Amino acid sequence: MANSKDEPAFLAHQCYLNKDYKAALKHLNDLEVLVGNNNSLLKRVQHNKAVVEFAMSDMKNIDKFKKSLAQFTGATFPEVEIKDLSVPCLLYNYAVVLYHSRYYYQCTVLLEKLLTCKNIKDTKLHHRIILLMLEATLCRRTYEKTLEIAKTYGEPLKSNSEVSDLYERLVSRAQVFLGQKINLKPDSIENVFIVAQQKLLNGDTNDSANTLGLYKTIKFNYDLKSQGEDIWAAINNNLGVIYLSIKKPFLAAKYFQHAVKEHFRVMENEDSEMLITCKDRPLYVYNLGLALLAANNSDGAFECLVEAARHYPNNPRIWLRLAECCVKKCCNEEAQQFTVKKLGSGPHTRILLSKENKEKYSTSGESFAIPSLSLEFAALCLRNAISLLPDQETAPDVSSTLIQAPPGPPINWKQRCDLKNSILVLQSYIFLHLQDPLSALMSANELLNQPDATNSQKAWAHIYAAEALINLDKITEAVDHLNPPMIHDLVSVLPYQMRDMIAVSVWAKAAVCHILRGDLITARKILLQINSSRVLPLQMYLEICTGNIENCHTLLRKIRISNAS
Repeated sequence: MANSKDEPAFLAHQCYLNKDYKAALKHLNDLEVLVGNNNSLLKRVQHNKAVVEFAMSDMKNIDKFKKSLAQFTGATFPEVEIKDLSVPCLLYNYAVVLYHSRYYYQCTVLLEKLLTCKNIKDTKLHHRIILLMLEATLCRRTYEKTLEIAKTYGEPLKSNSEVSDLYERLVSRAQVFLGQKINLKPDSIENVFIVAQQKLLNGDTNDSANTLGLYKTIKFNYDLKSQGEDIWAAINNNLGVIYLSIKKPFLAAKYFQHAVKEHFRVMENEDSEMLITCKDRPLYVYNLGLALLAANNSDGAFECLVEAARHYPNNPRIWLRLAECCVKKCCNEEAQQFTVKKLGSGPHTRILLSKENKEKYSTSGESFAIPSLSLEFAALCLRNAISLLPDQETAPDVSSTLIQAPPGPPINWKQRCDLKNSILVLQSYIFLHLQDPLSALMSANELLNQPDATNSQKAWAHIYAAEALINLDKITEAVDHLNPPMIHDLVSVLPYQMRDMIAVSVWAKAAVCHILRGDLITARKILLQINSSRVLPLQMYLEICTGNIENCHTLLRKIRISNAS
């Protein structure tokens, strides 16, 4: 009787290896009849039938396969609370589906259960479980865990010629992100990517680009059918990352656009419905959004980042970048030039100086939650970003992972503090433009209370707090924020361009304070020390108030010249 069962099982296995799935399914049906009411064996046979049927569909009938796995494991996808570990092959296949469905945490939990159980007699299956565990921990960006698993279970894989290369690549990827040296030769397309990435992270951008260019000399079989992703999309994306890292956003955007187009072209292929298909369009679009934002294309960047936010809503960095797009669009100084109009003639001539009306605020009556390039939506984005950052005491290890932020790297405590401070600065600026000085003052004061805020951030916080207090008619308190020695100490270590920008803002705000106090002479002395077209209208106002008409004509010419340039 044992031989009669072994024969169809052996034949089904041979047919499966030869990709003759119809014959394999026939032999499994025969085996199912022979097994009868033996529940343990019947469960295994039916699972094998589900695997063969899934292979017959070119791994496209994913929903049916998930239902079969749920039936055999007794767990609803993607749950992993499974007590019966008697069929490790079944659980491994469930873990594979979890991995390709991007449930990396659930995948690692299930694989850890398999590695600790004693039911795995098949060495090849055991090796596959270890390899998938390494891949899943890499996707979760828990690189120390990857190396820990490699150290504990990886020794047998080094001597297995079938998987040793793959094992070495997985370990090397973790070492690259941890800043460790790798000994990987760029003799395959996969190795080329890893070596190029290490050189990029080490700051060797030219070597990284040259290494990536080795794909032209290497023979490879790397396509959607075999690897689940398109090689050309990956190459263009990596080149874009290199150019963005050396502050060439226009070139970077070009390569990211090529990556998106290549990926879109591949997704039109019928093979794109396969389980192993790597749907990385959101990653490419996110990178394109960053490049366009750096290239001052706020409209294009906004569209890309909105799509990225839909796929990665828990990433606070994306919400901050969306707010930056809105600010660049709504508060662009190029669109805030001044117009000069003459009314009347002779001694009755009147000169009107005004800003061109530029719409900063949403006037459509739509909900602010609808994505739009407006300051109201920017404020909402920053609220989302703040809410995603954990509010707790200082972490014991400031370099340990605090929150995951795909598609980018995880955020540790130090990065969380830097991110929060950046959000508070921008939040105060936006509230000022939204005519909400009280909220602007609260954001600025909260930033000034942060112990790890940079000098630049503190300087801007003082400036925004002063402006908010001026709007709240609290001139004395505003002057306290514009104390020149304090501001000088904060900006003394900053680059020249940043120092100049902050100095202009501080002195302009100080002049406004003196004007509101009625001390026009002191305000005029301050403004005469500022060599910036931004304060020309304020100077014009003072000259009119003090009766210096001749100086008004000079300032008008300067305003016209600055507008023309």
